[in-house]
Amino acid sequence: MARPQGRTIAIVGGGFSGSLLAFHLLNRCGPRDRVLLIERNRHFGLGLAYSTGNPSHLLNVRAGNMSAFSDRPSHFVEWLRDLSGEELATLPEPPGPTGFVPRGLFGRYVQQLLGDRIWRDARSRQLDLVSDEVVALRRQEAGSQIELAMGRKIAVDAAVLAIGNFPPSASTPGYFGDPWDPSALAGMAPDRALLILGTGLTMIDTVISLLDGGHQGPIYALSRRGLLPRVHLATQGGALPSPWIFDEPPCATSLSSLLHLVRASCKEAEAQGRGWRVVIDGLRPHTQRLWRELPMPQRARFLRHLRPWWDVHRHRAAPQVMERVLQARDDGQLRLLTGRMTGKDRRPSGFAVTVMPRGREIPLSLSVDRIIDCSGPRTDCTKIDQPLLRQLLRDGRIRPDPLHLGIEVTADGAVVGRNDQPAPDLFAIGPITKGTFWEIIAVPDIRVACERLAERLIPLAAAQPTARAS
Repeated sequence: MARPQGRTIAIVGGGFSGSLLAFHLLNRCGPRDRVLLIERNRHFGLGLAYSTGNPSHLLNVRAGNMSAFSDRPSHFVEWLRDLSGEELATLPEPPGPTGFVPRGLFGRYVQQLLGDRIWRDARSRQLDLVSDEVVALRRQEAGSQIELAMGRKIAVDAAVLAIGNFPPSASTPGYFGDPWDPSALAGMAPDRALLILGTGLTMIDTVISLLDGGHQGPIYALSRRGLLPRVHLATQGGALPSPWIFDEPPCATSLSSLLHLVRASCKEAEAQGRGWRVVIDGLRPHTQRLWRELPMPQRARFLRHLRPWWDVHRHRAAPQVMERVLQARDDGQLRLLTGRMTGKDRRPSGFAVTVMPRGREIPLSLSVDRIIDCSGPRTDCTKIDQPLLRQLLRDGRIRPDPLHLGIEVTADGAVVGRNDQPAPDLFAIGPITKGTFWEIIAVPDIRVACERLAERLIPLAAAQPTARAS
């Protein structure tokens, strides 16, 4: 039976996390419930990762693991197979669970899910798509009041911060703090050198864009350890690789013992001919629990010493993407540097950059046209110049997590404020909750978090029956 008096729930951020949460909330809504999906950019459902228009930017996860529904793992693959023949012909391979498809297609998939729920299932009265920026979220006697940049104020019963990664650092002439800035690669002479800070997946995307544009000059990529993302293995037979099954659920009694277990399991998997990748994938169901079990000093130790190796093994790239990147490296165009940038001087022709190679005492001098920062998103919320975050910090409604990976939340996503208490009506989801969950940026993790948070915000017993997604 539906509630006689419905709830109004605001989702701040209309990227993947926010849009998927809105979808699951609509599945549970009663006739008087209302969901506000607020996004300051023009497009809902895409977010930064899935808004790329470059078909060479492929998903870093196999299509069989990208369903929006944990109980329907083949949903995204089925959606791909229903594309028109013309669209199917543009894919790098026929759609199947083991394939890698353009990221922009996944953005369309999320948008279509939301659109179908609104229009085909007559939910348009329960969802408001608001194109504006939330600049404040102020506590009221019951719930909160949202203030938008255009001046509108809306009373809500609960709010969810689904703002994705924090905005990148500022850019200056020739130096691009935002690697996704369309002008970062625009107008560059094809024979000029450039420096990319970072050697992870964002660097991979940037290199692919350069190669697509016919760039022929040197591409320097600099990071403290010079590690490249590992590659997903090509599969045969159309079935997803089976992850490693541990004899007993791994425990985080200490970081050293956990590392020993992973290394021993990888060695055994290699001996069986299955490879280390199945062990990393087998950790997925346990990772969030293991992170929460680790004492805070052990988590900090992991970030200092093991994170770079975990990232390159856990966040792998599609084979056809890495083939091009490795070819550019082998040809000498892509030059991986291990160390840190110690100086940069602006010159009429670009930058004179000084790099101190790791383990060496003699610096390296580079002359580059521009510098692009692909070192990863900022995570310290106290250093982000964003009106909403500044207001919430000032009012004590949010606080950074102990490791400054985002904001502090409880295991069910409730935001913890300055008073050490979880808020009953303010939640967060997605990358800004990394301090609590660690693994919360990939689709399989976010979809489960969205389903659980939707259940918390609108219990199914109080909602109308809903149709299954098609």
